[in-house]
Amino acid sequence: MHTENKDEMRDKILEAALKRFTHYGAGKTTMNEIADDLHCSKASLYYYFPDKKAMHLAVLEKIAEAYFAEMEKVTTNITSAAQALHNIIDVKKAFISKFCRLEIFKIQKDGPSVFQEGVKKAKQIEIALTTEVIKAGVRTGEFKVDNAEQTADLLVQAIVGLRFSVPDHFSNDEELDEETFELVIEKQKLLVDFFIKGMKA
Repeated sequence: MHTENKDEMRDKILEAALKRFTHYGAGKTTMNEIADDLHCSKASLYYYFPDKKAMHLAVLEKIAEAYFAEMEKVTTNITSAAQALHNIIDVKKAFISKFCRLEIFKIQKDGPSVFQEGVKKAKQIEIALTTEVIKAGVRTGEFKVDNAEQTADLLVQAIVGLRFSVPDHFSNDEELDEETFELVIEKQKLLVDFFIKGMKA
């Protein structure tokens, strides 16, 4: 089997898994169902992934790549840094809405250390992108900020914190219902507005 064909098959498996996970939820999807969708044996899946958790992690990595590609578009050709900060929230909202059944927070709690490292890396990427937006605002005179990196770090940490502090009852592996999710997004946008006002002062 050529490397290219192996890569193609792996991508097909991930696409099938993503489709199932997105529609039915990762926890309710079986390896047999994914194999049936692909018209292959379950053994074929295990050739590429040792278990469903490994496949789940690979799906999340694939989504993360697409997520940060969209985030990077926000930092390209910025005409308004304030609008770009709001666009980052919109990108986040769109991805979470689309992939809410992937049980990201459950695997974040129970997943292997490699996933925990991935979460840390993802946060650092988000802070770096937010820093670029703030620096762009400083260059154009839209913002007055002494330390863009520190401000970006504080903003991203605060935005993430709202995900856990807004719900009345919450555990790390719990997905938000639609109403609470919308409330979190609303508060995140208000928080961004407060930061923008402070940076324009």
